[in-house]
Amino acid sequence: MKKYPHTDSTDLIIYSQKPKKEKKPRVWLAALSSALAASVFTAGVFGAGLYYYNKNNPAAMQLASGTKSLVTADNTNTEAQPQLALNTNGKKILSTVEIANQVGPSVVGVINKTKVQPQQYYDPFTGRRYYYTDPNQSDETVEQGSGSGIIIRKEGYIVTNQHVIDGATEISVILNTGEEYTATLVGQDSKTDIAVLKIDPGNKELTVATLGDSTTVQVGEKAVAIGNPLGQEFYGSVTQGIISAVNRTMSLDGRNYNLLQTDAAINAGNSGGALINEYGEVIGINSVKLSSTGIEGMSFAIAISEVVPIIDSLIESGHVSRPFVGIGIEETNYGLFISSVTKGSGAEKAGLQVNDMILEVEGQKVEKRDDVNSIRDTKKIGDTLTFKIVRNGATLEIPVTLTDTIDETSDNTNQNQNQNQQEQSGQNQFGGSDWQDFFDSFFNW
Repeated sequence: MKKYPHTDSTDLIIYSQKPKKEKKPRVWLAALSSALAASVFTAGVFGAGLYYYNKNNPAAMQLASGTKSLVTADNTNTEAQPQLALNTNGKKILSTVEIANQVGPSVVGVINKTKVQPQQYYDPFTGRRYYYTDPNQSDETVEQGSGSGIIIRKEGYIVTNQHVIDGATEISVILNTGEEYTATLVGQDSKTDIAVLKIDPGNKELTVATLGDSTTVQVGEKAVAIGNPLGQEFYGSVTQGIISAVNRTMSLDGRNYNLLQTDAAINAGNSGGALINEYGEVIGINSVKLSSTGIEGMSFAIAISEVVPIIDSLIESGHVSRPFVGIGIEETNYGLFISSVTKGSGAEKAGLQVNDMILEVEGQKVEKRDDVNSIRDTKKIGDTLTFKIVRNGATLEIPVTLTDTIDETSDNTNQNQNQNQQEQSGQNQFGGSDWQDFFDSFFNW
């Protein structure tokens, strides 16, 4: 071994060596060495970063280890959320195409038919009556309206709106295959605008819709409407939107409805069709659309959770049991007056009479017919409803025992009775109820 001389000096020591033979530089070797060094450095940095990331993110470690759990309960990684949303509470989110394919066959067309009534008029100059149509064709059945319906049971039960089949003498149901069946009316409930039909499918297997829970629906959720806008020509039309609002209370024709609001397009003919959520479940029955200049995208559906008990009751008994008073009420500028009393009702048995003025019900002041109905609806069949009335100048309190009504159109019937009684009481000697009728009667004399 060569020994180097020792020195106490701090100066740089230069050793003289024998000159060596000069070699050509190996450029490729230097480049390779640099690349390897850079790779080792990069791997080290990446490994250290991955270690600290996994240490602070256990969910990522689970994902890397091949487990099925994507995120923990505390993970707010927004990119992972859509993957989790594919299965929420065991329900798969469907695309609009999947919803149309799955639910479309359960939505049917409902045709309201009626017999032709011969129209006639009286000619005062000849004293004869003439017909606009051939009276011999009075048995002809024609379509007077159409809507949609939803198959809810494999036995052939179908739910639709009551106004779709109102006044029909014959009802037809058309499946998405084009097959037409004659339907029977199982029951109808005008108060909730719900009717149940039934067809005999024979050996045909029907596609039954899945009914969801409308109480869990939230604003902003996806909503798909399926029905027959403008009739069978546009059968099975699918429109899409969102839930714009929930628990919309609207009063239509004297009835209050709890509705879901959506901006999915709904038009005439969609009534009775399905409003569907992202899981392919029916959450509403399309019923109403606000149509006016300056209004767009405001459609409404009856919440399905409120419909289900009505459907079950109609199928089981053909009607919906509700507390029934048995009076018709007329609203005037002077107050509320009893205009009719249904024979055999609790009101008749209690002694309420036509022309009684209603001041209070159950100790609450009432000014409108709806006030009386709202108080009545808090009671059950068999409960007592106390009316404070004025009769011939005397104030009386009369308790009425509420009974069950089989015909849910009884309230409407009472109103018709009211109108008939008014017409009869207001008739003049020429048979008319007002001066217009007087002149009509005079010229038809």
